[in-house]
Amino acid sequence: MKTGAQASRLHSNKLWGFVLAGGKSSRMKTDKAFLKFDGETFLEKAFKTLFELCKTTKIVINKEQRTKFTEAFPALDFVFDIYPQRGALGGIHAALKNCGSEFALVLAVDLPLVTSQTLERIAAISGNSAATVPRQNDGRLQPLCAVYSVASCLPPLEALLKKDDSASVRDFLKLISLKTVEANSLSSDADVFLNVNDSRDFASLTRSSTD
Repeated sequence: MKTGAQASRLHSNKLWGFVLAGGKSSRMKTDKAFLKFDGETFLEKAFKTLFELCKTTKIVINKEQRTKFTEAFPALDFVFDIYPQRGALGGIHAALKNCGSEFALVLAVDLPLVTSQTLERIAAISGNSAATVPRQNDGRLQPLCAVYSVASCLPPLEALLKKDDSASVRDFLKLISLKTVEANSLSSDADVFLNVNDSRDFASLTRSSTD
């Protein structure tokens, strides 16, 4: 019998994975992709989590990061922001633009508690929806751990980026048809979508791993 991950890999022509790692990490004051948790960097962890499901998995960064990242992780496949300095919105766009499948599964590098099982459940629920986005336990949407249809999402996203220099991911979500899924149906871990933004978040993460 095939495991869930093996079954998902059979559909890798339909779903590619992308780690969003091009952020400035301004609040952390060091590149979050290189932080270590459970013996591996955030980037390695995110890549492995996606690779369990998506045989084709790429890392989205900005061009200024090219040398640092390619030297540190020579085995990984990188793509670059087409709209620089546009934050997570530009990262999602780069993923969709470089996606050779019908759907892109994106995962931000600073969500280290997301597991391949969580991603598998999101992918299974998504079906042929334009976008499938988790709703965290605090009620907020988590669009940086989600599935997006290239055909449905890329055109409105490109139009938004060209039209509005200050557009946010929230603005983008208003333009597309969303399927939302509750976090507690994806994982029993209440902190599954813990976003490590600063040193306090990182300290909390490392403390919880030793408790």
